[in-house]
Formats: sequence, C-alpha cells, structure tokens
Amino acid sequence: MTHLTFASFGNVTVDDLVFADGTTMWYTPGGNAIYSALGMAIWGHRPAAVAPIGDDYPIEMLEGRLVLDYCRRTGQTLRDWGLYEEDGTRTFVFRSYTRDWLEYSPTLDDVGALTCDYAHIAPVPWQQQIAIADKLRRLGTKTISIDLDDRYLAELADADRTQLLTVADLFLPSKQDAEALYPGNSIPDTIRRMREVAPDVPMIAVKLGGSGVLFHGADDAELSWLPAIADGVRDTTGAGDAFSGGALAGFVHSGTALEAALRGSVAGSFAVQSSGPGALVSARPEECEARRSALLARVETRPF
Repeated sequence: MTHLTFASFGNVTVDDLVFADGTTMWYTPGGNAIYSALGMAIWGHRPAAVAPIGDDYPIEMLEGRLVLDYCRRTGQTLRDWGLYEEDGTRTFVFRSYTRDWLEYSPTLDDVGALTCDYAHIAPVPWQQQIAIADKLRRLGTKTISIDLDDRYLAELADADRTQLLTVADLFLPSKQDAEALYPGNSIPDTIRRMREVAPDVPMIAVKLGGSGVLFHGADDAELSWLPAIADGVRDTTGAGDAFSGGALAGFVHSGTALEAALRGSVAGSFAVQSSGPGALVSARPEECEARRSALLARVETRPF
C-alpha cells in the first residue's frame, strides 16, 4: 500500500492551442489533474497526479513539481484542440483518436490501495467523483475537495445532488456548474440552497472567473467574497483547477474557508499569466505570500 500526503485525481491532456490572432501553441501540457496539483505545489507541497497518461506527455515541462508515478499508462495522452475567440471564450474539442472521455478519466482501479491524507477530485463524470470519494474515505483520506464538470449536471436526481454535495469537505463548483445544478437562481441563492442540503460541509465556494470567488464556511453568519488578483491575464485555462488545488492546500494549512479562498485565488492568479502551466511551475514562494497578503486586505462580507 502506497501512502501520499496530497493527490489530485482527474484528467491529463496535451493541448494544441489556436488563438484568435492566428498564433498557435502545440503540445502544451494540460489537464485538470495537473493544474489542480500545481495549485497545491506552489504552497510548498509535491502532490501526486492520478490520471491516465501516455508516454507522449511532455513531463519535463513540469520541472519535477509533481509526482506522476501513480498515473495509469495508456497508449497516448488525452489530446484536444483549444480554440480561442476574440472575446476570450474558448472551446476544447477532443481529438478523434482520444474522444472517449471516460477512457481517460480515473477509475476505482486507479485508486486501488493508494491512500492519501488530502485529495482533490477534478472535473470527471459525477458518478466517478462520488465513487472515488467514497473509496478514498474508506481508505482514510481526511479532507476531500471536489470541482465539477457541468455536463449532465442538469440530469442529477435530488438524491444524487445531495450525495455529490455531502461527499466533499470543500465543494468548489464554477459559476457554470452552479447554474447547471440550480438553474434560474442567483449565485448567493444557489449557495444558500447548497447549504440547506449540506449544512456541515466546511466550505462551499463558487468560482466566478474574473469576478473572483464567493464562498461560505459552515456556520458562518455571512457570505465572503474575494476579487480575482492577477498580474496580467493571458489565458484563463486551468485557473479554476489551480484555485481548487490551492484551496485544498489552504484549508489543510489552517482549517478555514478564508485561507482556502486566499490560497486558491493566488494559485488561480498564476494560472492565468501563461498559456499552459508555465507560470505555476515557476511561481516562487515569496510571490505567493505577497499576493496572499495583498488579497487578504480585500476580502468583503455580504449578508447571508
């Protein structure tokens, strides 16, 4: 049996990026398991990514910041086109020969007898998220964070939604995910509805992209908000994943939703500075602490 401190379960991808001005970036290392693990790594950890991966993945570009020894080896890595529009929106399309998303998502067999203290489950099919979280709990994982994929969330039965919410310690959907879970509600109302279902989950946060993050800790009297903080925005790919990994690291550090939001927001700010994970890979501890301190002064509370 192998024991880890931090691990991220999700997808690993090779991204071929086409920007609106016609420029391209080929063979860019990506994947939600990678970005979320790097969000932990900037806070002094060396987490493991657990995901299917091929020998074609450009591991050297991660500069040893992550452990990839527990990735299941496949014939090739999940590969996609990333197509960017002038307004900043983007569409990712899986390549034809790696189109089966399920084939490139972690399974219970990938968990195996692997134990870890703290785990993030990145966006993969929600049924697998519940199953993986349940198994990790049985193996002794202390803290679990979950980010969602908005596909098929509108089809969730109430019991499935409740199970998805309550299986995590940190529930970290994006704005799109939250809208898919509870259509027609404002984000504050959505958080209230989530809290009614899951009163004891230590942290519920909705990532708002360039508008920051709105979050609530169990038993908090108010909602809290942090703005996005970034030294320039080049590409928002992976920012939400990096936030999630940083949030888990922050919560483990202090046990508070505020520290989770702070460290997650800092991780997201590095993710948007580059196309690909380069800015996260090269982030220095003093830069991370400086951004955290600057952000702490900007936290706001709102009625709940």
